[in-house]
Amino acid sequence: MRNIEAIFGGVLALFVLGVAFFAVMNTSFPSGGSGDAAAPVDDMAYSGGATTPTLAAVSGQDLICECYDAGFELAGQSDVLSPEYRTGFQQCRARGGVDGGDAWTAGWNARLSGRPYETSCRSYKRRL
Repeated sequence: MRNIEAIFGGVLALFVLGVAFFAVMNTSFPSGGSGDAAAPVDDMAYSGGATTPTLAAVSGQDLICECYDAGFELAGQSDVLSPEYRTGFQQCRARGGVDGGDAWTAGWNARLSGRPYETSCRSYKRRL
């Protein structure tokens, strides 16, 4: 009876080691850098598949509309879990405070909701 328990215990141990080995082999570790895990991420250095949203000052347009329009445009290209969404939101939040982040989110949601009365910055600003 003990031999059966030893065999099953050995098989279980090999299975656990195999799963651990598989997990380690399929884990990607960050390369290079200063080695400081808490170092801030440079959002402008991201070069993923989609274009990273950059907010440039447009003459005659305020920051709220700039963030709203950028969020609205990106919503058609990326999902909410994408690095592009996070980067754009963080840029708007850094430049415009809470209002900038809210405008980004409102533009994003307006595109995804399909409600035509919310698809412009002017209508968003009237609601404020």
